[in-house]
This record gives sequence, structure tokens and C-alpha cells, in this order.
Amino acid sequence: MMHVLLSLVKRNLKKYLRDRAAVFFSFLSVIIILLLYILFLGKMQIDNLTREIGDVPGLGWLVSSWIMAGILMVSTVTVPLGALGSLIDDRADQVLDDFYVSPISRNILALSYLISAWVIGFIMVLANLIIGQIYVVSQGGEFLSFLNLLKILGLMLFSTMTFSAFFFYLSIFIKTRNAYGTLSTIIGTFIGFLGGIYIPIGVLGEGVQTVMNVLPTAHAVTIMRRVYMEGAIQEVFGGTSSAAYQGYAEAFGLKVVIGNFEMQNWHMLLSMGIFMLVFYVLSIIKLSKNTL
Repeated sequence: MMHVLLSLVKRNLKKYLRDRAAVFFSFLSVIIILLLYILFLGKMQIDNLTREIGDVPGLGWLVSSWIMAGILMVSTVTVPLGALGSLIDDRADQVLDDFYVSPISRNILALSYLISAWVIGFIMVLANLIIGQIYVVSQGGEFLSFLNLLKILGLMLFSTMTFSAFFFYLSIFIKTRNAYGTLSTIIGTFIGFLGGIYIPIGVLGEGVQTVMNVLPTAHAVTIMRRVYMEGAIQEVFGGTSSAAYQGYAEAFGLKVVIGNFEMQNWHMLLSMGIFMLVFYVLSIIKLSKNTL
């Protein structure tokens, strides 16, 4: 069984990587966000912070770390979404029918698509992490400490698995490439807003903030930013009052508050874990009654 599973995963990986369009569109949202910040949004954020807290050292490091942590979260959403498109392609090309008449277990077949999404997601997000670290250093920042690097790698994998669960469940219902392409377009368009990247969540209305803070995207990006930005935060706010940092944290999504309740890291990790578990269980229930 393990040999069959590994062969199917290898097959899915090769299929995804051969499709250059799928790889490109998995990164399209990331490319758009990065270009926007390089061209003008990054400078606007630095200028705004300079007016608020003064021309302190490390602002370039702070802003670049903020956006790169956001890009990591976006990648953990869009890359698994693109990777699971191979399931839709196999269904449309009737490849799944060939698998069904073979002695391959349906559970092994489903698991192969999931593991492929995890592996592809982690590899591609890792590439974003490397590029992001180079960009941060070019803006006057420093590389992540070894401990924080390990934390980020763990968060990358956990976030990838979380959103893979959701998209795998949706992919069970989607039958055509056009429908999945529409879903990918919608997700790619809104993910920057849901992660508080295009517009910092603190400038939105209280009701909108509450809705966004309930979503796992807000939890994933907040935890990543807290780890990714630790050195930059110490550099910029280490010599200022705690009120200055609190104001920044509230405005730029380093806090998740629902009503009067402020979520800690373990609350957000638990929330993501429950979200992941719910959709994996729903997928299992659906597959027990139907095929992929």
C-alpha cells in the first residue's frame, strides 16, 4: 500500500510541476502583492509609520517583514488550491475512472492527492520564505533566528495542511475545470483582503474586523507575523512606549480580537486545528458515501 501511495504522490507532483500555467497562477496573488508593495504600498506604510513614531531605525525591516509574513500565509492558501487542481483535471479527463477499475483503494487515492498538496505547498512556500528573507535583508533587516526559522517552517506546514483540508472538501463537489478555475480566481482576488494585506485590518470597521478575525486566514497570518517580525519589532519599538507598539499591533493585524476577547497564539492554533479537522472529517464522510 505504501509503495502505491508513494507512486501516486510522485505522479501528482510531476503532473503539477510540468504544468507551468498551474505553477504560475498559484503564485499570481503573491506576485501581485509583492509588486504593489515594492512599487508604492511599502513606501506609503513607511511614511505613515515615520509620522506616527518618528524616523527610528528598522522601519524598512519592519514593513518588509510584515508583508513577507503575509505573503507566506497567502502562499499556504493559493499553492494547495492550485495543487488540488490535478484532482479536477483527472476527473475531467476520466483518469479517475481508470483508477476506480484498478485494485487501488479509494482511500489511498484520496490520500495521495492530499499528501501531494501538502508537499507541493510546503516546497513552494519554502521558496517564498527564502526569497522573502533575501528581500528583508535587502531592506536593512536580518535573517530569522534559528529558533524562529523552525517555528515558521512548522507554521508553514500547519497552515498548508489547514487550507488543503478545506479545498480538498470543495474539490469533491467540483466537477469541471471551469468551476475550479472560477473558485481559484475568487480566492486569489480576495485572499489579500482576508489576510489584511492590501488594507491593514485596523483601518476597517469594527463589524468587518470581527468577521475577518473569525476566519483562519487571520489566525494564520497573525501567528506568522508575530514570529517573523519579532526582531524587527524589538528594533523599532524597543526604545518606545508600549502604547506605541499596541497601537501598531492593533492597526496592522498583530492582534486578533473578537468582541472583548483577545486570542493568544494557542487559541489561534487550536482554531486552525479544529477548522482542519472538521473539513477532513467531512471529506471522509463524503467519500464514504461517494467516490472522488
